[in-house]
Amino acid sequence: MTVDTSNMCSHLQRKLFEEDGIYHPLWLAMQDDAELTAVVRSRQLHIYRSGQKVLVLAGRSAPKVIREDSICKLLQIERIKWMEQRFNKALAAIKDGAAVSLKAVKADVAELSKYYGSDLWKQDLAADEAGILPSDLKRGVLSEDGLWNLLSDYREIQNKNA
Repeated sequence: MTVDTSNMCSHLQRKLFEEDGIYHPLWLAMQDDAELTAVVRSRQLHIYRSGQKVLVLAGRSAPKVIREDSICKLLQIERIKWMEQRFNKALAAIKDGAAVSLKAVKADVAELSKYYGSDLWKQDLAADEAGILPSDLKRGVLSEDGLWNLLSDYREIQNKNA
Protein backbone atom coordinates (compact mmCIF):
# COMPACT_ATOMS: atom_id res chain seq x y z
CA MET A 1 0.00 0.00 0.00
CA THR A 2 1.31 3.42 -0.90
CA VAL A 3 -0.03 6.67 0.46
CA ASP A 4 0.86 10.20 -0.57
CA THR A 5 2.15 11.59 2.71
CA SER A 6 2.91 15.10 1.46
CA ASN A 7 -0.21 16.50 3.16
CA MET A 8 -0.12 14.20 6.19
CA CYS A 9 0.37 15.65 9.66
CA SER A 10 3.95 15.11 10.85
CA HIS A 11 2.70 13.72 14.18
CA LEU A 12 0.66 11.13 12.32
CA GLN A 13 3.64 10.25 10.13
CA ARG A 14 5.71 9.50 13.24
CA LYS A 15 2.88 7.44 14.80
CA LEU A 16 2.47 5.41 11.61
CA PHE A 17 5.92 4.97 10.18
CA GLU A 18 8.35 4.97 13.11
CA GLU A 19 8.86 1.52 14.68
CA ASP A 20 7.85 2.67 18.15
CA GLY A 21 4.84 4.64 16.87
CA ILE A 22 1.46 3.77 18.32
CA TYR A 23 -0.04 3.12 14.85
CA HIS A 24 2.97 1.35 13.33
CA PRO A 25 1.65 -2.22 13.92
CA LEU A 26 -1.61 -1.08 12.33
CA TRP A 27 0.29 0.23 9.31
CA LEU A 28 2.09 -3.10 8.97
CA ALA A 29 -1.21 -5.01 9.15
CA MET A 30 -2.68 -2.74 6.50
CA GLN A 31 0.12 -3.75 4.12
CA ASP A 32 -1.06 -7.37 4.28
CA ASP A 33 -4.78 -6.69 3.80
CA ALA A 34 -5.71 -6.30 0.13
CA GLU A 35 -9.23 -5.09 1.00
CA LEU A 36 -7.89 -2.01 2.78
CA THR A 37 -7.09 1.27 1.09
CA ALA A 38 -6.10 4.59 2.57
CA VAL A 39 -5.99 8.21 1.52
CA VAL A 40 -4.80 11.40 3.22
CA ARG A 41 -7.48 14.05 3.61
CA SER A 42 -7.21 17.15 5.80
CA ARG A 43 -3.83 15.89 7.11
CA GLN A 44 -5.54 12.72 8.44
CA LEU A 45 -5.41 9.12 7.18
CA HIS A 46 -8.81 7.81 6.08
CA ILE A 47 -8.91 4.01 5.93
CA TYR A 48 -11.42 2.12 3.79
CA ARG A 49 -12.39 -1.53 3.49
CA SER A 50 -13.88 -2.45 0.12
CA GLY A 51 -14.64 1.21 -0.54
CA GLN A 52 -16.37 1.91 2.79
CA LYS A 53 -14.69 4.14 5.37
CA VAL A 54 -13.91 2.33 8.62
CA LEU A 55 -11.38 4.50 10.46
CA VAL A 56 -9.79 7.96 10.52
CA LEU A 57 -6.38 8.44 12.13
CA ALA A 58 -5.15 11.89 13.11
CA GLY A 59 -1.86 13.12 14.51
CA ARG A 60 -2.96 14.65 17.79
CA SER A 61 -6.63 13.73 17.98
CA ALA A 62 -8.09 10.40 18.96
CA PRO A 63 -8.81 7.97 16.13
CA LYS A 64 -12.38 8.00 14.84
CA VAL A 65 -13.96 4.59 14.34
CA ILE A 66 -16.57 4.96 11.61
CA ARG A 67 -17.71 1.32 11.54
CA GLU A 68 -16.64 -1.81 13.35
CA ASP A 69 -13.87 -3.64 11.55
CA SER A 70 -11.03 -6.00 12.39
CA ILE A 71 -8.54 -3.17 11.84
CA CYS A 72 -10.34 -1.16 14.56
CA LYS A 73 -10.03 -4.05 17.04
CA LEU A 74 -6.34 -4.29 16.19
CA LEU A 75 -6.05 -0.55 16.83
CA GLN A 76 -7.43 -1.00 20.35
CA ILE A 77 -5.16 -3.94 21.17
CA GLU A 78 -2.06 -2.18 19.82
CA ARG A 79 -2.95 1.00 21.73
CA ILE A 80 -3.16 -0.97 24.98
CA LYS A 81 0.18 -2.70 24.24
CA TRP A 82 1.79 0.65 23.43
CA MET A 83 0.48 2.27 26.60
CA GLU A 84 1.48 -0.79 28.64
CA GLN A 85 5.07 -0.45 27.41
CA ARG A 86 5.13 3.19 28.50
CA PHE A 87 3.51 2.28 31.82
CA ASN A 88 6.18 -0.35 32.58
CA LYS A 89 9.00 1.92 31.46
CA ALA A 90 7.73 4.73 33.73
CA LEU A 91 7.30 2.34 36.67
CA ALA A 92 10.91 1.22 36.30
CA ALA A 93 12.13 4.82 36.14
CA ILE A 94 10.19 5.76 39.27
CA LYS A 95 11.59 2.73 41.08
CA ASP A 96 15.10 3.69 39.96
CA GLY A 97 14.53 7.29 41.01
CA ALA A 98 17.51 8.63 39.08
CA ALA A 99 16.98 12.04 37.49
CA VAL A 100 18.22 10.73 34.13
CA SER A 101 15.69 7.87 34.21
CA LEU A 102 12.85 10.18 35.17
CA LYS A 103 13.74 12.67 32.44
CA ALA A 104 13.82 9.82 29.90
CA VAL A 105 10.18 8.91 30.64
CA LYS A 106 8.78 12.46 30.74
CA ALA A 107 7.07 12.09 27.34
CA ASP A 108 5.79 8.62 28.28
CA VAL A 109 4.26 9.95 31.49
CA ALA A 110 2.65 12.79 29.53
CA GLU A 111 1.09 10.23 27.14
CA LEU A 112 -0.14 8.12 30.06
CA SER A 113 -1.60 11.18 31.78
CA LYS A 114 -3.44 12.16 28.60
CA TYR A 115 -4.70 8.58 28.16
CA TYR A 116 -5.87 8.10 31.77
CA GLY A 117 -9.53 9.00 32.07
CA SER A 118 -9.85 9.75 28.33
CA ASP A 119 -12.66 8.31 26.24
CA LEU A 120 -10.17 5.86 24.73
CA TRP A 121 -9.06 4.65 28.16
CA LYS A 122 -12.70 4.25 29.19
CA GLN A 123 -13.41 2.25 26.01
CA ASP A 124 -10.38 0.06 26.64
CA LEU A 125 -11.40 -0.49 30.27
CA ALA A 126 -14.98 -1.36 29.22
CA ALA A 127 -13.64 -3.86 26.67
CA ASP A 128 -11.48 -5.40 29.39
CA GLU A 129 -14.37 -5.64 31.84
CA ALA A 130 -16.58 -7.16 29.13
CA GLY A 131 -13.96 -9.85 28.45
CA ILE A 132 -13.48 -8.74 24.84
CA LEU A 133 -9.70 -8.35 24.99
CA PRO A 134 -7.39 -11.34 24.45
CA SER A 135 -6.69 -13.15 27.72
CA ASP A 136 -2.91 -13.01 27.20
CA LEU A 137 -2.88 -9.22 26.70
CA LYS A 138 -1.02 -7.41 29.50
CA ARG A 139 -3.24 -4.63 30.76
CA GLY A 140 -1.79 -3.07 33.91
CA VAL A 141 -2.33 0.31 32.28
CA LEU A 142 -6.08 -0.28 32.58
CA SER A 143 -5.83 -0.54 36.37
CA GLU A 144 -7.24 2.72 37.77
CA ASP A 145 -5.18 2.49 40.94
CA GLY A 146 -1.99 1.44 39.18
CA LEU A 147 -2.04 4.27 36.68
CA TRP A 148 -3.20 6.85 39.22
CA ASN A 149 -0.42 5.78 41.62
CA LEU A 150 2.20 5.99 38.87
CA LEU A 151 1.14 9.51 37.91
CA SER A 152 0.99 10.61 41.55
CA ASP A 153 4.41 9.12 42.36
CA TYR A 154 5.93 10.78 39.30
CA ARG A 155 4.50 14.19 40.26
CA GLU A 156 5.68 13.77 43.84
CA ILE A 157 9.23 12.96 42.74
CA GLN A 158 9.21 15.89 40.32
CA ASN A 159 8.04 18.26 43.07
CA LYS A 160 10.77 17.04 45.43
CA ASN A 161 13.42 17.59 42.77
CA ALA A 162 12.14 21.06 41.83
